[in-house]
Amino acid sequence: MTENDFYWYWLANISGIGIKTRKKLLDYLGHPREIYNCPEEKLKEILTEKQCQNLILSKEPGPVKVSAERLNRKGISFIHYESPEYPDRLRNIYEPPVVLYYIGKLPDYNRPILAMVGARKATVYGRNMAKCFAEELSKSGIQIVSGLASGVDTASHIGALDGGDYTLGILGGGIDTIYPKENHRLYQEIYSRGCVMSEYNLGIPNHKGLFPLRNRIISGIADGVFVIEAGEKSGSLITADQGLEQGKEIFALPGRITDRMSEGCNRLISQGAILVSEPADILEVFHISQDMTIQSKKDKKIIFETEEERKVYMFLDEADPVSFEKLMEYSGFSVSLLQHILMSLELKKYIYQTEQNVYLKKV
Repeated sequence: MTENDFYWYWLANISGIGIKTRKKLLDYLGHPREIYNCPEEKLKEILTEKQCQNLILSKEPGPVKVSAERLNRKGISFIHYESPEYPDRLRNIYEPPVVLYYIGKLPDYNRPILAMVGARKATVYGRNMAKCFAEELSKSGIQIVSGLASGVDTASHIGALDGGDYTLGILGGGIDTIYPKENHRLYQEIYSRGCVMSEYNLGIPNHKGLFPLRNRIISGIADGVFVIEAGEKSGSLITADQGLEQGKEIFALPGRITDRMSEGCNRLISQGAILVSEPADILEVFHISQDMTIQSKKDKKIIFETEEERKVYMFLDEADPVSFEKLMEYSGFSVSLLQHILMSLELKKYIYQTEQNVYLKKV
C-alpha cells in the first residue's frame, strides 16, 4: 500500500461518514491527505461532533493497514479515484465511488460492455430471454455487467458465462456480501472467469437504500443499458434513467400491454429506448456483425439458414421446455412459418420435443 493508497482507503472506511459527507470533505479540502491532516476546528465546520470524533479516532494507521491486509489475504483488490486502473467512465458520474473493491479481473474498456437489468421476480419468459440474449451477445464479444441479484441479473450472468465471455457482477453490499445467498456458487464462478465488484468493504450488509446507489455504477461502467423485464416502479428503471443521464444507449425488450412485468419496458420504448427483439438489434448499435453460427457447449457448430431459425432457437432453453403457443407469442410468427422452422431445426437435430408441441434445445 502506497502512502496515497493509505489516505484514500482510510477516507473510504471512516465509521459514520458516508458518500455525501465524503464528497463534502473532498470538495472542501481537495484530497484525503489534506482531510487526514486537517485541524479539528476546521473539520467541525463540515462535520457533526460525532463524525468529527470518528474521524479523529480513525487516524491510527495500524487498524487501517490491518483492514487492508485482510482484503489482500482474501484475494480482494481495491482501487481509488487516483488509481491508474480506476475506470475513466466512472469519474464523471453522479457521486463517483471513492474506492472500488473487486475480486477477479477488471473489464476490457476497449470492448463493448452492456448492462443487463430487470426484475428480481422475473417471469420464466424474462429469465429465458435474459439468459439467451446474454449468451448470444457474449459469443459476439460483448461483456455483460449486472447486479448478481435474483431473476434477470442471475440469468444474465449465467448466459454470459455459457457464452464463454466476460461478466461483471456489481454488488449492493460489501464485496463479500452475497445476495441472494443461493448465488454463492455463481459469485465464485463469476470472479474466477470475470469480476465481482463493490464500493463497500468486507462485512457491509445489504440493505434497500444501497441498491439505487449500486445501479449508478452498473450503468456508469457500461456502454449501454438493456432492460429485460421491469414493472412500473422497478429499480431497473432507475438504472435506465441513470444511464440516460450518463449518455448511454438504452435498450428495452417489449412485452404485452397486459403484462405487469412489461410495463416499465414498454414505457421506456415509448420514451425513445431502442426496441430489442433479437441480439442483432444491439449488435448493430455497437457496430458488431452477427455470424449466423452458434458454437454449442460441446463445440458443435450450429448453422442457421435464416435469421428466423436463429431467432426461434434463441427462444428455446436446454432445461425449461417451451410450448408451441409460447414460441408463437415470443416470435410473432404465423403458425405455418413457425411449424416450418421447428421442423427444420428438428431435422438438423438442434432441438427435440419432450412431448407433443413442447420443445427443448439438444445439449
